Amino acid sequence: MKRTILKTFAATGAAALLLSGCSLLDRGSETSGDANGEDGGDNPVYNEMTTWNACEVLGNLQPITDEMGIQGYGSSTSTGGEPTVSEIGNTLDPESIGCNDLIYLGSWEGLGMDGEIKVKIVPTESEDEAATAYEDRLSAAESNSAKWTDVVNQEFGDPWDKGALVAGTGSAEANWLEIVALDEQWVFHIQLNYATDYGVYGGSDPYYPFTNEELRAWFIDTYLPAVNTTINDRIAEVQ
Repeated sequence: MKRTILKTFAATGAAALLLSGCSLLDRGSETSGDANGEDGGDNPVYNEMTTWNACEVLGNLQPITDEMGIQGYGSSTSTGGEPTVSEIGNTLDPESIGCNDLIYLGSWEGLGMDGEIKVKIVPTESEDEAATAYEDRLSAAESNSAKWTDVVNQEFGDPWDKGALVAGTGSAEANWLEIVALDEQWVFHIQLNYATDYGVYGGSDPYYPFTNEELRAWFIDTYLPAVNTTINDRIAEVQ
């Protein structure tokens, strides 16, 4: 009976994501639009950052892949693949460069677990513009969380000027997480959803190599400081 319930649950969850319009990605439109957009005037840091390949800068999301045990990108049902690059001017978030895709986390007793991830770097021409971008993105994340249950709001700082994590449980028990962080004239933004751990939900041993609490702590304590260093080292080369 439990397995039957889980199969229904999985199908309902997939349909909910497709029909609700909550998908984080629209493959094929990530690099469409004016890829080079505006040239940022005379601001060398902005001009340089807008030319970056976000997946190259972020190590093709390998740290996240390892931490979450992601088995595939670009599909919710199969292994392999790599995340997709989005350039400045993309149609979904034209102010950012990003590394994004559908993710496949494996299956438990034949039930697939999937999700989506968007990891974005948002360059601006000034600290004031970056602060505004930060507040706008955090406000949108908090607004989205109004539809979730078991919501967690967590602020963090150093090495960032400021940052916040918003997480919770959405439809079909899917896990949702957004992180927004500010450092001088750029913003870092993660949007992630992933299926509930069917092992736990099915009354068995956990399938994922992490709990939600552990994943949130890893992002704040380990991943984000490393990203901050990586990006600021690159910025230093053009200042």
